[in-house]
Amino acid sequence: MFRKQPRHCVVSQALSKPTMRVLLLLSLVVCAWSAPRQRPQQVTPSQIGCQYGGNFYPAGSTISEGTDQCGCTYGTYCTQDGGVIVGDCFPTCCIHEGNVIDHGNSYTDSSGAQCLCEWGQALCMAPPIVGCQMGDSFYPAGSTISEGTDQCGCTYGTYCTQDGHIVIGDCFPTCCVHEGSVIDHDSSFTDGAGAQCRCSWGQLECTISAISG
Repeated sequence: MFRKQPRHCVVSQALSKPTMRVLLLLSLVVCAWSAPRQRPQQVTPSQIGCQYGGNFYPAGSTISEGTDQCGCTYGTYCTQDGGVIVGDCFPTCCIHEGNVIDHGNSYTDSSGAQCLCEWGQALCMAPPIVGCQMGDSFYPAGSTISEGTDQCGCTYGTYCTQDGHIVIGDCFPTCCVHEGSVIDHDSSFTDGAGAQCRCSWGQLECTISAISG
């Protein structure tokens, strides 16, 4: 192998000055032309994309996407200019205890509240508290306000019904009470004044005998 010798530019000194000037200019042009040329460096543009959750996503790609029970598609996306956007469609139903409730439909939840599905939002109104107001006290529906038993074994009292009304209950009297003694229905006796008395459904019917002369 022959090693290529480097090219040198030599200018002779035996020539006239004008000729030397011309040759000098030509030699400079030849040397400049024969000098090694450097290729321009190519600049690689930076890659456009999104950095999200520790991962890199190219511009225009889908980071995550899904569909809910209402058929609404939502997700996270990388835009063409490298921005992250979260997309969600307008909700058209409600999910209650695993059931799909369409927009505009009403339902009752487990607590008894009346609910309306309004564009994906459940608008609920708590059920009114049913009961009875008596004086300064409130009694729940179905409760006993007061109760007692008389000497005849009859139970009476005041009650709050299931629909919030006050009723006063009293059983039909089956005896009479006279001077602390219980007289059964349809029984007769003579009182201290000599009157003949009879018990009739809780009422004493007494007759005073005429005094003979």
